[in-house]
Amino acid sequence: MTESSTYFAAARPSGSVSRRAFNAGLLASGLMAGSGAAFAQSTPKRGGTVRLALFQQSTGDTFDSARYDKGNDYIRGTSVYSYLTRMDEKGDAQPEVAESWEPNKEATRWTFTIRKGVTFSDGAPLTTDDIIFSILRHREEKVASTAKQLIANITSIKADGPDKIVFELAQPDVDFPILIGIFQFALVKNGTYDFSKPVGTGAFTVKEFQPGIRTVLVRNPNFWKSGQPYIDQFEMFPIPDAQARANALLSGDVDMILELRGNSIDQVAKSGNAEVFVTPSTRYTAIQAAVDRAPSNNPDLMLGLSYLVDRKRVLDTVLRGYGTIANDQPIGSTSPYFNAALPQRALDLDKAKYHFGKAGIGNAPVEMSMGDGVLYSVDIGQLMQREAMRAGLNLQIKREPAESYWTAVAGQRPFFATNFHPRPTYNMLLNLAWKKGAVWNFSHYENERLEKLIDMTRAEFDLAKRKEQYGEIQTIIHNSGAIIIPTFLNYVDGVSKKIKGLTPLPIGSLGGFNFTDRIWIDG
Repeated sequence: MTESSTYFAAARPSGSVSRRAFNAGLLASGLMAGSGAAFAQSTPKRGGTVRLALFQQSTGDTFDSARYDKGNDYIRGTSVYSYLTRMDEKGDAQPEVAESWEPNKEATRWTFTIRKGVTFSDGAPLTTDDIIFSILRHREEKVASTAKQLIANITSIKADGPDKIVFELAQPDVDFPILIGIFQFALVKNGTYDFSKPVGTGAFTVKEFQPGIRTVLVRNPNFWKSGQPYIDQFEMFPIPDAQARANALLSGDVDMILELRGNSIDQVAKSGNAEVFVTPSTRYTAIQAAVDRAPSNNPDLMLGLSYLVDRKRVLDTVLRGYGTIANDQPIGSTSPYFNAALPQRALDLDKAKYHFGKAGIGNAPVEMSMGDGVLYSVDIGQLMQREAMRAGLNLQIKREPAESYWTAVAGQRPFFATNFHPRPTYNMLLNLAWKKGAVWNFSHYENERLEKLIDMTRAEFDLAKRKEQYGEIQTIIHNSGAIIIPTFLNYVDGVSKKIKGLTPLPIGSLGGFNFTDRIWIDG
């Protein structure tokens, strides 16, 4: 079996639900389907340079996929490395370096057949040893992988001849072909720990890399996809100011930009040389509390803060309508797993005062860290600050530098803002953000029942039982006092009308951060 639209038929027992049925609600929720601008496509043309302006600037930029934590890294990584699978716009795994896969009946053993003739950019052949190392390295303490939690279910990986790899799992995982293709599981050479001069099997090689400043990639002549990539060179660099970023697109200085904001959305939409590329999504900007220290370990204080958020105003004025209202947990309202029984939080100064009173905070200042590196966080914080004055809370907003935000602020301050991109499945997202010890568990939240439920959803075939499990998960997170999620954010990007080949995918901007091998210039 070569595609995930059919693979699960062999894996599921009688009476269970198909992968396609699982995805149906996720497609509706915006987690797994998007709708970008209707870009007229043409026959692919070869040649030229495409320039992308990023909105985040970080000295932590890296080619080590184990340390990826932002869209900048994902775009860079999908350009230079290859992966076993790739997710399509329907939420299904499609063949990449793995040309087919087959599960056993229980979905606890997965056998992948590896494509022949794949080579690294230096000409060396890709081997099963390289692939096994690429996955297992995420377990090593010295690697400090952001994906360590995601491979905990893998008990062994073995080669079965020169072109087959067998994964054994502790528990069933019906989504495994999607999991094994995520950004962190880039294929690298066996024994690679130094990524200062990356060598991959992807569409491009590295010509220049200055973390936080500039990346220049050029066509890989040894790329295994015939005729691709179409462009000769791809450049990416940050322009943190939103208006300057839009101006660069409108003037033709860049061809693509991430994160159009405010009036610049209308400016691009009305221009003759660029278009707005919108992808609905369950991405979010959150306010988080580090629950392992004072004063953010006081759940009443955080619950009080949650009633200072005018979610409708955030959606209408800050997001310009490009999003949906959320309810302090990460599952979208149109998902089949959504818990509609949870009361929707809204601006309520009486409830805010009640919780602040229980918290005993009095006139003591409460500081929230925000920054331009966390999309819309400053705008949300300022709206909350206005309401806090009415509720008698001394709320102070501290603007932190973008370049060090994710290393020195997120998870290090009592109250702080975070961004989180959606993942191909909710189970992946929960494993990354809510498991004890997970790299992106910025709140340092621990709950044994929550962890048990997360593991249960991965192995559960019955849709009704999964819905119950996810319903309880949402209740726990909603009442945790660890996070406020006011809204879900669409991806709103800008693209020159000359750029063709983009297909929206709601796990990230511009085709799910995975597009450079497929785009071309026409005009």
